[in-house]
Amino acid sequence: MRTRAFPPLLLLPLFSAGCTSGGGFSDGDADTDTDTDTDTDTDTDTDTDTDTDTDTDGDSTTLRFQTSMGDFVVDLDPVQAPNSTANFLVYVDEGFYDQTVFHRVISGFVIQGGGYDTGRAEKPPTHGPIALEISDLTHVDGAIAMAMTNDPDSATSQFYLCDGPQSGLDGEYAVFGLTSSGLDVVHAIADVATDGEPSNWPLEDVVVESVTRE
Repeated sequence: MRTRAFPPLLLLPLFSAGCTSGGGFSDGDADTDTDTDTDTDTDTDTDTDTDTDTDTDGDSTTLRFQTSMGDFVVDLDPVQAPNSTANFLVYVDEGFYDQTVFHRVISGFVIQGGGYDTGRAEKPPTHGPIALEISDLTHVDGAIAMAMTNDPDSATSQFYLCDGPQSGLDGEYAVFGLTSSGLDVVHAIADVATDGEPSNWPLEDVVVESVTRE
């Protein structure tokens, strides 16, 4: 059912917003807290610092997409795709994707988001583009990858998820994670009615209500 072939050229325009030069992403996890507490007090003051960091989601690369059609969970791969993962997480942590829409939906191919809000207004990226990052990750069913223009080093905020395996895109676009649960939701989004070519915009908005770390 989901083996329809699409030429890679369909993914090139992407309806990407123009890239801004507002600085690149930063891995905000640079813990520079150099604990200089050289407590040489040999007293029996067993200062057992039991301050366990309860911020369990601060470093998580598992993301929950809450959408108007249900939730799905994506596991990012910071080992094989460190730059794409870091870039995406910056946008997630800033709440950039909240109240955006899947603006390009092609059943049996991809669902694309990260570029328009619920008013169908273009949402320009807030960080500069990143270089194309090709790894061993492939376009299997439910894979998440960075969208771009004809320029391979133009990825910013827009992304897409595969509706069925898309091997024709391997080596051309940066895959950086995989849907680990809720794949049925991804498939359901891919099957919504659209206005057809060339935009393939859903007739009824499919809203990304939030993207948060698990």
